[in-house]
Amino acid sequence: MGINNFKQSALYSSTMLVGLLFFSGCATVHDMGLTKETKTLELNGKGLVLMSMEVSNQYKTDYQPQILVAHVETPDAKERADRHNFKTDMDGTVSSANGTRYLLRMELTPGHYVVRGASCMYRSIFLMAQCMMPVHGDIEVKADSVTYIGRASGVMRERQSDEFRAGPVIPLVDQNVTGFAGSTFDVTITDKSAEDLSSYQGIFPALKTTTIDVNILPPFNRERAQLWWRSNGSKDKPENEQANLK
Repeated sequence: MGINNFKQSALYSSTMLVGLLFFSGCATVHDMGLTKETKTLELNGKGLVLMSMEVSNQYKTDYQPQILVAHVETPDAKERADRHNFKTDMDGTVSSANGTRYLLRMELTPGHYVVRGASCMYRSIFLMAQCMMPVHGDIEVKADSVTYIGRASGVMRERQSDEFRAGPVIPLVDQNVTGFAGSTFDVTITDKSAEDLSSYQGIFPALKTTTIDVNILPPFNRERAQLWWRSNGSKDKPENEQANLK
């Protein structure tokens, strides 16, 4: 392994560890269900969900977040077993025109789930900020199936009025400097199966001979994201303090 690759891997692992301390406390944490080393896909009654994600900070462009964890849960999840956090990895992290694309491979038992979104982080020597890119898309997982559900692309822009925040207010300096507290997400769900499945099959040998269904998530529902944010512990400052976060 070259020096640059070693440093990249070490930084990625360190960032992942810190991120998981923030985001994995109330969910079951999973590695991705498929690696470059997997020669034969054996689902054993489970389903494999493929989805790509991208995130971009267009509000304060010097602070681009990494996606650490994708969140999937059952409807009305109440227990840890109902919530699933899938850690991103280097196998599924590829370069793209927008910076970085994450190729998720999420193995789940059959049933109805909600792809809640992805927890992201920016980290430097002096700053560590977090945000969550929402998706809130419903999926049905079938036994022994592989399904591609689309690409979720999140763009952070300056927040207006009472729009949901991309990230929490605290820690104040980190969240303010990076723009995470003063921004919101515009999210698009698109069918990029031609491009994404080519990438998946080029990286993961086990998918080359596998039948992959395409069932794209519905368009992003901003109202649903707003309601979820309001009912899941948003701790907004009074309006006279919000101006300091823009």
